[in-house]
Amino acid sequence: MANELTIYQSVIDDVKDIISSGMESAYNATSRAMVLTYWNVGKRIVEQEQNGNQRAEYGTAMMDALAEELTREYGKSYSKRNLQYFRKFYQCFPDIEIVNSCVHNLTWTHFRSLLRVPDEDARVWYMSEAAHENWNVRMLDRNISTQYYYRLLQAPKKEAVFFNGNRC
Repeated sequence: MANELTIYQSVIDDVKDIISSGMESAYNATSRAMVLTYWNVGKRIVEQEQNGNQRAEYGTAMMDALAEELTREYGKSYSKRNLQYFRKFYQCFPDIEIVNSCVHNLTWTHFRSLLRVPDEDARVWYMSEAAHENWNVRMLDRNISTQYYYRLLQAPKKEAVFFNGNRC
């Protein structure tokens, strides 16, 4: 009887692991799809703005109309403020290959944190490190707020810390 309970528990533990793994895969796939969707929405907005329609009134009216329609159809994730984030996301990371290479480890919340970094080199470095080192958002925010990148630039052996190219 005790042997049967051990076997049952082993099966139960295995099935729980399979379910947890599947749930994590689904969450990660959803997160990747969201990030890429937001990047593409930002790209489309920037393309529209750069088609000679950069007048402030036109841009504001377009964003208002777009936000109103998308919020009605898809919910609060497409508010005017979020559309502005999507636009900035595309502007800060215009190379889809860089975004694609890091998106497997980073969530939209990671990218929102990265949008606060004005220095492009620092932003790309933080993105790459966050993806490579599996930083959670709290760690990324802490490293950004403590100027980790700039402190490393001052290190005597900074060559060991910095790299050429994208590590994601």
